[in-house]
Amino acid sequence: MEFNRRQVLKLAGLGLTATATPGLLAACSSDKPAAGNGSVKFEGWDYEATLVQQNLDRFTQASNIKVNYTPITSAQYVQKVVAEFTGGGGPDALYVYDDSLAAWVEGEYLQPIDGLPGVDEVYASIFPGNAEAMTYQGKRYGLPYYTDSNCLIYNAEILSKAGFSKPPASLEELEAQAAKIKSQGLLEHPIGLPAQLSDTWWAWVWGLVFASGGNLFDDQQAPIMNTTDAVTKDVLTWLQNAANKSKVLDPASLQLLPVPVDNAMKANRYAFTIGARYALRDYNDASKSKAAGKMKMALVPSLDGKVHGTISNTRMYGLAKDTEVKDDAFKLLTYLGGLDANKQPNTAKFWFQERGLGFAYKDMAKDAEVNASLKKFADPAIYAHLAEIARPRNVLGVAWYTEFETEMHKVVQGVLSNQVQPAAAVATLAQSAETLKKKYS
Repeated sequence: MEFNRRQVLKLAGLGLTATATPGLLAACSSDKPAAGNGSVKFEGWDYEATLVQQNLDRFTQASNIKVNYTPITSAQYVQKVVAEFTGGGGPDALYVYDDSLAAWVEGEYLQPIDGLPGVDEVYASIFPGNAEAMTYQGKRYGLPYYTDSNCLIYNAEILSKAGFSKPPASLEELEAQAAKIKSQGLLEHPIGLPAQLSDTWWAWVWGLVFASGGNLFDDQQAPIMNTTDAVTKDVLTWLQNAANKSKVLDPASLQLLPVPVDNAMKANRYAFTIGARYALRDYNDASKSKAAGKMKMALVPSLDGKVHGTISNTRMYGLAKDTEVKDDAFKLLTYLGGLDANKQPNTAKFWFQERGLGFAYKDMAKDAEVNASLKKFADPAIYAHLAEIARPRNVLGVAWYTEFETEMHKVVQGVLSNQVQPAAAVATLAQSAETLKKKYS
């Protein structure tokens, strides 16, 4: 079976390749449209579905627009939504990962929102990195759901017991602090990271590279990790040493997903991890965490301890290309991701207050209520600074990104398990990128 470029792109959006089984391809190729009843069909992954429905009920009460909301299991979200679009029965409005944006636009699932009411004002009000992540080939495709950036999360009590009054600024310091914690018998493996193979991105790898001012790709999405940019190789070297020489990085990380790492941090089983800022809300919640009150955030340590940066991600609300209720669907998007009549991002504030989700709107960092809530689990100054220095992956604008991410997971696992040396790792990453570029050209 031969596939043209458009078909390959649609399969990429589904997380498949041209070797997918005929049965699944047939299931995705139905031309039968979904029946509509005048309501807005809205879909998203199943995070806090009860709260989502409560918020949608408020929208319906205020607007008299009915919303048919379907939460989908996160692990199946991308495949389920793309299968619906391919079969002609997709939603009118939906959650969109920045990881999926390029493939979904190329697959003709989404339409740009440029020129629609309030879009320019929203994009002028959010952080540049979030605006960039929702833009593809010069067109805007989303309003922000939430955003976050990675930070170093550390247990201040464990550091204090080991004689440290502040967190590490460099990777060398991080390893030294962890080694002392280990030598004093406080923890066998002070650092934990989620490094189990998965179908989502590993933010911590990108965060470590960006923290030292590096990148894996140039602005034309050409791989540079094996040529002009040595940061990736140096970061991988540090990871390999931490896992295999000083052994401060838990070897169990190879089997850990984010939730088990979260649970370990809350149980005082690790002194350090690299994760999203909003995790601190749970970590410092006494009803959920034995480590409550001890958990702090800091900048991601860099190779030299002087340069700093981090990675951001953006989750957005998108508008389906073939929706027949565009006006009502966009009103829903505006309610969820835009500004209200008083120029306030009410839903963004709702999610921060309820669950600590990061926000794309710059002025929310000055909001008194937001800061009062933030102070309960994090340092507002560090929290804001992380947002300012965070940047998105510049390779999100290519349809082959998700396949590259999958290959990178395997390579990094090889480095952590001492099966692949850093120089060979970056060479493999570069070759994977070049192969994927040719595949999609």
